[in-house]
Amino acid sequence: MYRYLSILILYIFLFTPLALNGTNFFTPNYSSIKKDYKITLLEDYSYEIEINQVTTIYDKKGLSHASYHFIIDQFTSLDNFDLKVIDPIKEKTIQKIKAKDLQERDLITSGSIYQDLTLKQFNLQSASFPVRVEMKLKLIKSGNFYFPSWRPRNFYHQKVEQARLEVNYPKSLGIRYKTQQFEGVFDDNSMGDFQTLVWTINDLAPVTEDTEETDLPKITLAPEKFGMDGFEARMDTWKNFGLWFYQLNKGRTKLPEGFKQELKEMVKGTDSSIEKIQILYTYLQKNYRYVSIQLGLGGWRPMESEEVLSKKYGDCKGLTLFMQAMLSEVGISSDYTLAKAGENTTFDEDFPSNQFNHAILRVRTGGKKYWLECTSSHLPAGFLGSFTRNRKVLVITPEGGEVDHTPTYSDPDYNTTIVNSSILLQQEGNAEIKGTLLQKGLPAESTVMKTYDKKEEEINNLFNGQIGGNGLIINSLSLDKQIEWQDIQTQINFTGMVQRYYKSTGKRVFIPLSWHTWEPNMENATGRYIEEVKIKKHRTLNPESIPPPLSITEENYELKMDIIIDKENIIIKKQIKFIDTDLLSKKEQSELLLALNKKTQGELVFTKQ
Repeated sequence: MYRYLSILILYIFLFTPLALNGTNFFTPNYSSIKKDYKITLLEDYSYEIEINQVTTIYDKKGLSHASYHFIIDQFTSLDNFDLKVIDPIKEKTIQKIKAKDLQERDLITSGSIYQDLTLKQFNLQSASFPVRVEMKLKLIKSGNFYFPSWRPRNFYHQKVEQARLEVNYPKSLGIRYKTQQFEGVFDDNSMGDFQTLVWTINDLAPVTEDTEETDLPKITLAPEKFGMDGFEARMDTWKNFGLWFYQLNKGRTKLPEGFKQELKEMVKGTDSSIEKIQILYTYLQKNYRYVSIQLGLGGWRPMESEEVLSKKYGDCKGLTLFMQAMLSEVGISSDYTLAKAGENTTFDEDFPSNQFNHAILRVRTGGKKYWLECTSSHLPAGFLGSFTRNRKVLVITPEGGEVDHTPTYSDPDYNTTIVNSSILLQQEGNAEIKGTLLQKGLPAESTVMKTYDKKEEEINNLFNGQIGGNGLIINSLSLDKQIEWQDIQTQINFTGMVQRYYKSTGKRVFIPLSWHTWEPNMENATGRYIEEVKIKKHRTLNPESIPPPLSITEENYELKMDIIIDKENIIIKKQIKFIDTDLLSKKEQSELLLALNKKTQGELVFTKQ
């Protein structure tokens, strides 16, 4: 479903001094850029993109960044391409590149069957610096469903001398825009039936990768009226935008009469809607496979359900619509839904536009809503998983688009990791170990995905390096899975030997507070982590230095740690409960994990007898 549009890639670096909080330092940047970007929308919904760009590179570290890549598909054609590589000291042209000289290859993504994407690219090769690249380009788009966002910088580590965006459009079609962190000059001019918008900005200092995307200047464009392959609609509201997708999907859920009877036989004797959903979802998972289809309008329009049935495959749109068709035949209402899948959950509800790359299904029954991920072969029915959880989505109904929110799955009791280990101390610092790792919810989903379709030996190799610290030798390992309605659990059982588990001197024994490398699932940043390690002493040990019980409550977590010592055992108990960590950035999540690890480090010191 994800439509590739023109991608402008110029990586550039130049050592340029910056001042931050009154302190001067050098940010590694190896080039400067001047660019002029012009978009012209025509009455027939087509539009042109013209780019005139000059990039000067000062160091070999920026050589690979001075490249140009763009993608051609059914809706995109290259009208002109002219590039010159120039020695700026001698003002001598080193190389000239035309459209026919560009490298070209079909762009086929993993799992694709139908795809009409062609990648054209230019890669700069030069041995002397500075070098200047002057590029002129013109692309023609046959529909205005989507406009590329505009940024003054092409990438981080780039000084912008000047950047200009000009947008021309018929007033009858309209264009909407939204600016982010733009502090340049803006002009708005009208001439007859056309409107012209111009943004200009000068002298932007380079920034590093640590800069948040929301802190960078950007201009986002979207149409008011749009057309694609003969389908016309409005995008000024989510309701109108959803009506276009409903129009695309209309009439594509028809199923053969014979298959309708099969569906009724599948659920025969079942009165519960939940059971019917489970039966049909399991049937979908076992008999149909996911493929990517990016051919023409197929980037947005699903395959017909009859075609999915006959070919036994479909993309996210086709499988979702097919599931909707099957549920309808057994009396269960559902809605085709658009989502922005992946880690980036940003959704601008105030700016209706194409912000989606995936399709899921919302099911309504018994006064409740449930969600189905129709491309998964391993998730339980009614559980979306981390790919599309906790985000706003656009539900497509006969009345138009409706913004909804997917479940967060953030209940700590639902997302739980429990580690139990029994350790028998031996001589010379070694130890025998036996343990289990129980995971529920999102942590279990991660384990199931890693081990799906893996053989026993592959699973053992996968977890051998992840169960404990250095020195672990696994003797046996098994994985149990439990996948039911809205519930997913895994349990790993293992035994092994740990070399150099503890340190021993003539008079003392030092035992680590933390040894497991299993960590709270920060990838999903939710849930509860519980660990209990029972260490059986191999000799009489008197406590000399034992950390006191720990209980810390902070904004995003609660941490408890306790140590119990009796005649035979040392028991270390830890528990971490995460609070609202979905609201943290990846960097903040990583920093939180490091802080938690630091708080639970240390040693138990015993005196030998």
